[in-house]
Amino acid sequence: MKILKYKIGLLIVSLVFLSFFGRSQEVSFFTEGTTSTYYDQGLVDLNNLGESTLEHTYPPGAPQYNDKVPCSTTAFRGATSLKFNYTSALNGNWRASIYRAEWTTADLSALDSLSFYVYSETELPNTALPLIGLRGVNGNGSGDVNTALYALADYNESIPAGVWTRVVFPLQIIFDENETLDFSQTKAVIFNQSESDNSSRLILIDELSAFKALDEIPVVEEFSAVGYDSHAHLGWAHPADGLTYRIYASFDDGQSFELRAETTADFYLDFVPESGKNSTVAYRIVTALQESESAAAEATATIRDFSDDELLDMVQQYTFNYFWDGAHQATGMALERSNGNGRTAASGATGMGLMAMIVAHEREYRPKEAVKDRILMILEFLKNCDRHHGAWSHWYNADTYRTQPFSADDDGGDLVETSFVAQGLIALKNYFTGSDEKSVLIRQQADQLWKEIDWSWYRNGDQNVLYWHWSPTVDFQKNMKVTGWNECLVTYVMGAASPTHGIPKAVYDQGWARNGNMVNPRTYYNYEINLSPNYGGPLFWIHYSHLGINPNGLKDQYADYWQEHVNTARIHYAYAVQNPQGHTNYSSKSWGLTASDSPDGYTAHQPVANDNGTISPTAALASMPYTPTESMQALKYFYRERGQELFGRYGPYDAFNDDRDWVQEAYIGIDQGPIVVMIENHRTGLLWNQVMKDTEVKAGLDKLGFQYQFATSSNDMNDHRELSFYPNPVSGKVYLDLSAFAQNTPVLVKCFSLDGRLVRIENLTRKGSEAVFDCADLRNGIYLLQISAGTKLFQSKLVVQQ
Repeated sequence: MKILKYKIGLLIVSLVFLSFFGRSQEVSFFTEGTTSTYYDQGLVDLNNLGESTLEHTYPPGAPQYNDKVPCSTTAFRGATSLKFNYTSALNGNWRASIYRAEWTTADLSALDSLSFYVYSETELPNTALPLIGLRGVNGNGSGDVNTALYALADYNESIPAGVWTRVVFPLQIIFDENETLDFSQTKAVIFNQSESDNSSRLILIDELSAFKALDEIPVVEEFSAVGYDSHAHLGWAHPADGLTYRIYASFDDGQSFELRAETTADFYLDFVPESGKNSTVAYRIVTALQESESAAAEATATIRDFSDDELLDMVQQYTFNYFWDGAHQATGMALERSNGNGRTAASGATGMGLMAMIVAHEREYRPKEAVKDRILMILEFLKNCDRHHGAWSHWYNADTYRTQPFSADDDGGDLVETSFVAQGLIALKNYFTGSDEKSVLIRQQADQLWKEIDWSWYRNGDQNVLYWHWSPTVDFQKNMKVTGWNECLVTYVMGAASPTHGIPKAVYDQGWARNGNMVNPRTYYNYEINLSPNYGGPLFWIHYSHLGINPNGLKDQYADYWQEHVNTARIHYAYAVQNPQGHTNYSSKSWGLTASDSPDGYTAHQPVANDNGTISPTAALASMPYTPTESMQALKYFYRERGQELFGRYGPYDAFNDDRDWVQEAYIGIDQGPIVVMIENHRTGLLWNQVMKDTEVKAGLDKLGFQYQFATSSNDMNDHRELSFYPNPVSGKVYLDLSAFAQNTPVLVKCFSLDGRLVRIENLTRKGSEAVFDCADLRNGIYLLQISAGTKLFQSKLVVQQ
C-alpha cells in the first residue's frame, strides 16, 4: 500500500531556512529500488556490524552480493522506499551507504541542503534519527573518504507515527568541516547508527536528494508536445541545470489533470492510456521540488492510429536519433553505447551510422545540408584517427582520435569492424552524386578512405584466409581467423571488391568457406538452413553483412542467401512460439535472439545454446526484410503494448528479460544501426541500391562467383522521378502516365514488394499518353512501381486494396 500523507519536518536553525516560494536545483540519490525487494546501489557495511543488526539482502541469483539495502513497497512517492530494519547495540555499529543509480557521482558543491522523507509505524524521537554523512573524493586524489557523521536530531523534530515526514540537513556544515574533500564528485550518502541501547526499529526512507534553495522556481521553457500512434513526445529547454519536472496530462478536454511522470531530463515519452488514443491530449509541465511547483507551461498533442508504414517511419526516426543526438558531438562518431563514458566510439557502429545518415537525408529527418555537414565531420575523424594499414580499430577515444584497446592483443586494426565502415563508405560515394561542393567532398573522401584499406595485409603473409586483428605492438598474435559462418561475409566481399588491395577468390573459398566445410544442412521447424549454427545462431549474423549487400537473389556455390536468412529468422520466430525453455512472454509477438546486453552481461543470445530469456528488439526489427509480418507483430508489441517500459529516446531499448523483470534502458550502436538500415531496405531497398550498383562491389561479387540482382528502387540510372498514375489505392487496373516518354518507345514496368522481391515485370510500348497495368492478382499491400526507358526512371508507391 502506498501511503500518500506527509508532514514537512521543521528546521531549527535559520541557516538553512528555505524560502516558501521555491526549492530547486536537485540531485537525487534514491527515488526507486532496483526491484521491489532491493536497491543495488545501497550497501550495508557487514564487516563492522558487531552486535548490531541491519537487515540486508542480495540480488536474485547473486548471493555473493549479500549486502544490499532492502526495499519496501510502502513509499512516499513511486513504488518503493529504502527499508532500514535494525537493532542498535552498544558493542556494534550499523552503517549503510546509499549510492546513486548506476553508481554515478554527484556534484553537490553548489547545493546547500540534503533531504529525504522518513516513515515509521511508531513515533520516532528525533534523537533516534540516524547519523548522516557523505562519501566523497579526497582532494589530493588519494581515493574515496567518508566525512564525519552528524546528528539529524540537531536540525529536525521527532517523527510522528504513520505519516511521511520530511527531514532536512544543512550541507554547509559538512563542507566547512571537510575542506580536503572534493564534493563535486560525491559518491554516497551515509546513514549510521545513532543509538546504543539495543533498540530495534523499522524506518522507511524515500526521495533522498540534495538541492539548493531558490527564491523562485523557474518556469519550463520551449515546451512542445508531438503526438504519435500511442505516445506523445514531450520536450523542453532546461531553465537551469539540476531541476526536476512534473508532467500532468488531461484526457477529458482539460477538465482534470493527472500526474504522468517526474523527471530530471529534458524530454519525456508519455504512452497514453486507451482513453487517450485517437484524441487530443492537453499537457502541463512544472518545475518541482518535493511539493512546491512553478507555474505551468502548456502544450497539446494529437494521438492517432498510425498505418504500418507510419510506424516503420517513426521507429526509423527514433533509432536514427542515436546517431545524431546520441553521437559524440565534437566528431559525429557513433558511441559504443549510450550508458558508457561518452567518449568510446565504435567504428562498426559509425559505419552503420553513415548508412543511417543516407536514410535521414533521403527522408529529411534532419535538414539535408546539416546531414552532409555531419557526414563530412565523421569522414574527417575516420581520415585522421589511428589507422592500421588502412583499417580502423574496433574502439576509439573520440576525444583524442587514438585507438582504445578492445581487449588483450586487440590494440590495432579490426578488419571486420572496418568492413562495416567500408560498406558505409561505398553507400556514400554512390548516393551523393550531386555537383554541389559538399556532395563532391563526401564521395571523394569516402572513395579515398575505401581505397586505402589494405585488405591483403590482413592475409598475414599471403595466406588464403583473412585475419580479424593486427596490432602494431604484437603483430598477428591475436591469431583470430575470419571463417564462416558468422556476420563476416561482408568482410570477404569488401576484400574482393577492393580495386587497390584486393584478395583473390582462393581466400574466400579456402579461408571463409573452408573449402565448403562451412556448409552443414539441417532442418528446424521444417525450415532448412545450410550455414548458420544449430537453430540459426544469433540473428545479427544475417543483418550486418546485408546492410548494403542485397540478399535478394544472392547465391553462390555454398548457399541461396535469401532463403537461408528467411529460414533463419523464421526458425527464431517458431522457437519463440514453441518456447521450449518456458521463458516468460516468449510468443509470436515477442521474439528474436541476438547479441545484446542481458542481466548477466553482454552476450550473443541464440536459441537453445545461449538463451537466458533475454529478447533483443533489434533481432526482430532488423529482420523486417526477411519476416515482414512477424517483425511487424513484434514492433507493435514492443511499441503499442509495452512502449512505456521498452521504448525510449532512441527507439526500442537494447534488451529485456521478463524472467528477471529486467529492462536495459540503454542503447548499443551496433544494435540500433541495423534497425534503421534494414527497415529502410525493407521499405525501399535504398542502401542495397547504393552498394549493389557500385562497379567495384559488382566486380568483387563476380570474382567470388556470386549470382546477384540489382537493388529494388532507383537502380543505377541517373534520372529518377515521381511516377504519376491513378487510382491509388487500386483494386484492379491502374493507369500509368507515359507522357514523359517518346511515342513508340519500349517501356519496362516493374513492380516490387516492400521486402525487395520483384513480383511483376512487363514490357509496354507507348502509343498514347497512358498505359494500363493490371493489379487484380496482387495481394493487398504496399508496392514500389517503376517504369523506365533508357536512362529515365519514374517510380512511386502503389497501394493495393482488393
